[in-house]
Amino acid sequence: MSRYLLILLVFVGLGTSDSRASRIDSMYYDSIRNMEYQLEGLSYNIINSPDLQERITSCYYFVQTLKKALRVPQSFEYEFTLLKTVSVLKPKDEKFRVFTWNLLLDSGKYMYFGAIQMNNKDSLKLFGLYDSSTTVDDPLYNTVDNRHWIGALYYQVHDYKYKGQEYYLLMGWDGEDGETNKKVIDILWFNEEGEPRFGAPYFEIDGEYQHRVIFQFAEQAVMLCRYEPKEKAIIYAHTQPTNPMLRGRYSTYYPDGTYDYFKFQKGFWVKGEMFYRGKSKSPHELRKY
Repeated sequence: MSRYLLILLVFVGLGTSDSRASRIDSMYYDSIRNMEYQLEGLSYNIINSPDLQERITSCYYFVQTLKKALRVPQSFEYEFTLLKTVSVLKPKDEKFRVFTWNLLLDSGKYMYFGAIQMNNKDSLKLFGLYDSSTTVDDPLYNTVDNRHWIGALYYQVHDYKYKGQEYYLLMGWDGEDGETNKKVIDILWFNEEGEPRFGAPYFEIDGEYQHRVIFQFAEQAVMLCRYEPKEKAIIYAHTQPTNPMLRGRYSTYYPDGTYDYFKFQKGFWVKGEMFYRGKSKSPHELRKY
């Protein structure tokens, strides 16, 4: 465990495409590009090395090299397109970007790593993300900071505003273990001090209010879960066990051909359902429970 802790502690103390390359001075671009080649090799080893010690070591040096690259002026404009196993997302307002990646343990579980780089032109402002998925009490009903992050590999971000506060929906994947996967819908926001917070009681499900939504399902299953701009809703596949007697045994949960959704209403993401039986439903056919 001390090896994993060593990687996490690297972040402590830290308070592209051609079109973007044109915004970066060539000296800075070349410097970051050279480090990106190193990051590419390290990220490959994190995922593909058969040796756990090599995966851990590669992850440690990946963090060190990424920090060094992000300290280069104008680094926020660099897109790191070579990092195929690392998620790099920006919201439309470009106030920050979030890096996430994972490390496979010999147990078959994943450990997640991440960082939020703020769009700060004067100096680097970086928040390390510390995976605390296994230690946070009641993750469905808790707001956490970056040091108690519910780890996931993010694949989509959607920004929205309500009563002057900016919020960011984050859609993530978690390879829970050898039998199940998870999809996570979280909310990122920043407090008055500009520090990141994850989770808020804005998901209304059958009269209850959750801070985030977590789905667990069979490892072989493919579950849709994403924000759809056309419908202005979070659409996700409804899953259920292959046998009613197996309810609660998530390794048997598969999509059943129907879809549910969350629609934004007066500050809350309210759960509803839409049935799919071979014909797509138009947005006005979404109906609340």
